[in-house]
Amino acid sequence: MSGNNTRVESPLLAWPNEWGKQRPANKLIFALIVFCIGAAISVPYTIDFATSGNWLRATYGVAGGLAALTFIAILAPHLRVRRKSLPRDISAAYSDRNRTGLRIPYLSSWKPVLLIWLIVGIGFLVLRGIIFVTQSSEGNDSGRFSIDVGGIALIVVAIILAASIIWYLSSGKSRRGFVVLSEQGVSQSLGSTVRFIPWNDVGVVSPCIINNSLAVRINPARDARISVDIGKSVIDRMQHGYFEQNMDLHAWVLGIDPALLLYAVRFYWQHPEARHELGTDAVVDRMRRGDLSG
Repeated sequence: MSGNNTRVESPLLAWPNEWGKQRPANKLIFALIVFCIGAAISVPYTIDFATSGNWLRATYGVAGGLAALTFIAILAPHLRVRRKSLPRDISAAYSDRNRTGLRIPYLSSWKPVLLIWLIVGIGFLVLRGIIFVTQSSEGNDSGRFSIDVGGIALIVVAIILAASIIWYLSSGKSRRGFVVLSEQGVSQSLGSTVRFIPWNDVGVVSPCIINNSLAVRINPARDARISVDIGKSVIDRMQHGYFEQNMDLHAWVLGIDPALLLYAVRFYWQHPEARHELGTDAVVDRMRRGDLSG
């Protein structure tokens, strides 16, 4: 199955204990409930201030509701824990940098949703800042003034951070990422950064939870390092040391079952005699059968 859109299903493999129960994390469910409540509250809030003619507060309510809804859209994919279908655009025999292997691209939908949330969030913060300024100019309470000034400072920092992320995601440097399992090793392309680790340098392949996201972590063996090719991105350069020590493959953003991803990486790490399959459709057939033990 090299690059076609045929849906291929695989059996649900054994779930590792390190990931806990096969359900969304409690923190994720709690956050989803909180933002749903926030979105619901924004409706009467907006109507109340619009009715009284306070259009600044009414607009603030609309922006808050939109920010909550877009964040819910970001959280929603995490609610699906298991997947029987392989990604539609998974591609065997993908060739890059003189390496041929199985290419699993990141979902194309996550970045637009994140960009919308950041843009709406900036609008929400700007309106909150205007409200702070208005309150400060109208009141004589020194305590209230100090709180407003502190709030404005935090808002400025948050806007700068959000704007930096928007610039990074929308620039040509941040192309669609992917993971490739090749006969030589594992490579990960994310933004302007490409990481690669040969199979012989892999020390541990383990399940882990990062920010409530199920991931497969690849750690290099002792005295080994993950090869990191970083462009001019300041954000990526700040993470260079971390990139050398960990390669985290987040299952949800790859659109693949977490257990299947874990056992696939681990199988080809532990079975060098089978790695020639990674350049052919045989790897997809093996995943379809769930034949990744031993």
